[in-house]
Amino acid sequence: MKKIGILVVAFTVLSCAKTEFEEYETTSGNADFTNYVAVGNSLTQGYQDGGLHNEHGQQESSYPSIIAKQMKLANPNLVFIQPTVPGNGSGYMHLEYVNGKIKVIKAFDSEITTNDPSAIDDDPTWSFWGQKGNLGDSSLSYNNMGMSGVKLVDCLSGGKNTDLNFNLLKNSLNEYGRFLNFGDGANPISYLYHIKVSKATFFTCWLGNNDVLGWSTNGGDDGPVIDPNGISVPGLYLSQLSDLDEFSNKCDSVLTAFSNMGAKGVCATLPDVTSIPYFNTVTLDAIGDDVWIREGADTNVVRKATEEDLLLLTASDELANGLGKIQSKPLKHTVVLDKDEIAIVQNRTNEINAAIRTLTYQHGFALADMNQFMKTLTNTGLSFDGVDFSPTYIEGGLFSLDGVHPNSRGYAVIANEFIRVINGFYGSNLQTVSVGNYRGITFP
Repeated sequence: MKKIGILVVAFTVLSCAKTEFEEYETTSGNADFTNYVAVGNSLTQGYQDGGLHNEHGQQESSYPSIIAKQMKLANPNLVFIQPTVPGNGSGYMHLEYVNGKIKVIKAFDSEITTNDPSAIDDDPTWSFWGQKGNLGDSSLSYNNMGMSGVKLVDCLSGGKNTDLNFNLLKNSLNEYGRFLNFGDGANPISYLYHIKVSKATFFTCWLGNNDVLGWSTNGGDDGPVIDPNGISVPGLYLSQLSDLDEFSNKCDSVLTAFSNMGAKGVCATLPDVTSIPYFNTVTLDAIGDDVWIREGADTNVVRKATEEDLLLLTASDELANGLGKIQSKPLKHTVVLDKDEIAIVQNRTNEINAAIRTLTYQHGFALADMNQFMKTLTNTGLSFDGVDFSPTYIEGGLFSLDGVHPNSRGYAVIANEFIRVINGFYGSNLQTVSVGNYRGITFP
């Protein structure tokens, strides 16, 4: 197994007697870290375990927050403001011992009556988060603008969707984006506008994951936009695969905004979403029996699953309820990504990544190839601070309980990769962090 270390030998020896940052000279190189701004989605916001929460500093361990702390050692003038949520935030998944076995307990869901007694509900203040005078006050300016659920094509209006308020509606209905002011129907404010007024001197951009992820985690189906009353909005869909031309044009608009303000920064490619634990935990080998699936979102074809299909993590609930065991009761197509859908999302991911690479080079920014980085994790595993990591669910050490997002330790690994790229491209000397100092999966 190939081993990749993140600490130099000299530092490893000294770390027994010295603190992490003593006698390590940090420099900015030809970058200016005075006003570091991070744009992106849930990965940037620090989402993990199926929720946005901070009762043990999980959100404060977002990769931009970790990077900012290292930048501040090189530039004491840096001030990094992140809109953290209170306590339990939106609620989250956790582990419990049940009948002598460890069980994953989902977050409390007010729309069902079968919640586990120990399910964690959202924080009492969550519904007020983002309102003026509260944490995440939308009248303030933030350096971490990560917004769970946002797609790059939602960053500004126009493009494939002709309704100018299309993007405003989706963003304004997103509870994870309440810390940003999106205006109203008469005076819409775009995500791009917040980028343009950020006055960033340095940025990281990891937008685009949701442009392929939502469609994939919904089994290759287009999920509707749901309004605050629980009613689907006609003609609006959250999880469509983004149109490539629209993605490219809007990505160029985002990078042009940073270029126009003279900022330097790093753009990241998208991982192959089919490689994460969410798609590789519920397997035919683990089930040990045939599984019947409905193929595709628009067909009535029912067949046995093969090794070329991916059963989603959510398929475990369907299987526990008896679905998938016989041909007359197949798994719902929304919990299966069949072989044809896998090819579709991988092809679109490759196309989007090609656009990201081209635009990044055209604008003269650094590129963090997270697609290749994740392939290394999947194919050979990684080793940090003497600990081996893999993409295996729970046991792998880097992913949180939702099987999609990293845990705090995983975010530290991502931060180190960004730091490596920043140092190499801009000649800075930022110190990487000790991954072992960050929380992994919390066991009962």
